[in-house]
Amino acid sequence: METNSKSNNKKQFWKLSRKERTIALVLLSGLLVGAWLPERLIVATSDSLDHRVFFKVPVDTNKIELGDYLLFKLDDAHEATFIRKGLGDNDVLIKKVGCVPGETLTKDAEKTFYCHQTKLGTALLKDNQGNKLPVFMFTGPIPQDSYYMMGTNPRSFDSRYFGLIHGNDFIHKAIPLW
Repeated sequence: METNSKSNNKKQFWKLSRKERTIALVLLSGLLVGAWLPERLIVATSDSLDHRVFFKVPVDTNKIELGDYLLFKLDDAHEATFIRKGLGDNDVLIKKVGCVPGETLTKDAEKTFYCHQTKLGTALLKDNQGNKLPVFMFTGPIPQDSYYMMGTNPRSFDSRYFGLIHGNDFIHKAIPLW
């Protein structure tokens, strides 16, 4: 004789239906992505770039190419009074690679920089507060593991003023999302 008692029909709590497994998987995935994704996104607040939202990925210094966006901090070699006025110790810059090792960087009499014959930008003599700006003085082949970094806005604070960035200074590669 069979009885239909509650104890015989009781579903074991660790056995989920297909629908319950799908819901649990979606919720778990959402929690994991929610915990991981915010530290992978960076929002550029400066007008110096065409893009605003970037996805950070590890940078492989052996695979840096012209046009890549990279994150870096200015090190002590780039330390200058006018630089520190606008940047905090933890501020990270996002710039685009404008000239890579082995390519020739030149500057004309108007302080316009070129990588081979491609115009990179003209250095301004003063910032928007009227302070005199230093102009990077280097011309010639870009040394191994050094990069000329540029913004896409003519007023961008970039290598025209602080010089070349060494490959070891890069923190992440930034892939533009928006």
